[in-house]
Amino acid sequence: MTSRYNHVTSKLVCALCLFFIAASMYAQSVTIRGTVTDDKKSPVELAMVHVEGQMAGTTCNLKGKYELTCQSSDSVVVVFSMIGYQTRKRVLKNPTDTVTLNVMIPSLGVELGEVEVSDIRRQTGSMTDVNIKDMKHLGNASGGGIEAIIATQAGVSTHNELSSQYNVRGGSFDENSVYINGTEVYRPLLIRSGQQEGLSIINPDMVEKVGFSAGGFEAKYGDKMSSVLDIEYKKVKGFEGSVSASMLGTNLYAGYGTDKFSMTHGLRYKTTSYLLGTLDTKGEYEPKDFDYQTYISWMPTRKWTFDFIGNISRNDYNFEPSDRTTKFGTAEDVKEFKVYFDGKEQDKFHTYFGSLSATHHFNPTNEISLNMSAFKTNERETFDISGEYWLKNDGEDESLGIGTYMEHARNRLTADVKSIGLSGRSRITAHDIRYVILYMSAHVEATLREW
Repeated sequence: MTSRYNHVTSKLVCALCLFFIAASMYAQSVTIRGTVTDDKKSPVELAMVHVEGQMAGTTCNLKGKYELTCQSSDSVVVVFSMIGYQTRKRVLKNPTDTVTLNVMIPSLGVELGEVEVSDIRRQTGSMTDVNIKDMKHLGNASGGGIEAIIATQAGVSTHNELSSQYNVRGGSFDENSVYINGTEVYRPLLIRSGQQEGLSIINPDMVEKVGFSAGGFEAKYGDKMSSVLDIEYKKVKGFEGSVSASMLGTNLYAGYGTDKFSMTHGLRYKTTSYLLGTLDTKGEYEPKDFDYQTYISWMPTRKWTFDFIGNISRNDYNFEPSDRTTKFGTAEDVKEFKVYFDGKEQDKFHTYFGSLSATHHFNPTNEISLNMSAFKTNERETFDISGEYWLKNDGEDESLGIGTYMEHARNRLTADVKSIGLSGRSRITAHDIRYVILYMSAHVEATLREW
């Protein structure tokens, strides 16, 4: 009986000892939680957190948050580390229960030397990347070199050096879509000749990348028949600028950017009076073309990006013709056609464009954007020009024919186009899925009175 009593007592003592040991161990455990950020207060994803001398450790989630449980002691050393960042240690003195520990780990700040990467890849889509390295050496009278480069592509032709318009595979110039940073842009609609056109919609100083397709392009570019010109304006880091001036005008460009913010501004003024003075039709040419563009990009966090593009264009064309002399025919039979004019032409093409987009980046392969844009144009074409002409053999006074004519126009056009759309991109394994929902409102009023 005594032996059995001693056996029960031994088991009870052992159970009590195990209970006190477990309670002691539980009392010595501590939970540590917090957030790991960098020197820009952005969360550090997948940063490693562990306790020195123990098997306790974890990694931060996509928001930089972590939580681990370890054994408490007189001092607990918690280590925070991540590739590309400085390692930080924090010492906790006899911690108990739950401790909140937020830590900032600065980046190493190591700047690599300049590296040039070049590659030749097979073209798998319809868009062709256009080499713009020599863009400024191909400037034209319209104030930009982009169209001059496009004119060298297969199937593209241009017939007027004063114009930024081009024809693709025999199509009309207004069948070509132009996009800047994913937003479709518009040009004046009443333009009838290159000398009236003014500045190109594209500011070459602000261009980073150019893509061009002469047909078979993706559905995201709309329903134009001939081609797509996809322009991407650049985001700068630091400060850059340029100034250029000539007898045809002046270009000013300035850009400033940081890791989170970038802005570029372009101001252009052009007058082609000297160039137009060399045409067969003599007179007073007074074209004045002004253009201001800005591109602002702000990335407050890694998840959000806000972009804004603004454009103000004012093209005025005033012309008072005096006379024109044209000679034609063969070497043996030269005819002279001479016209004396009376009257003048006054044209105004004022356009305003702006777009705003907000993009949320869920991760590197999934994002969604809200895009808003507005375009407004106010155009006026006014002229009353009469002419008296003589046709005769060169060097002779006898007229072969005389006549007179008069041209009159009072053309007005206003257009107000607004759009709002939701677009997204998702990558699933080897497939890239893009989608968009777009609402567009276009109000156009035109009065054409011409004879």
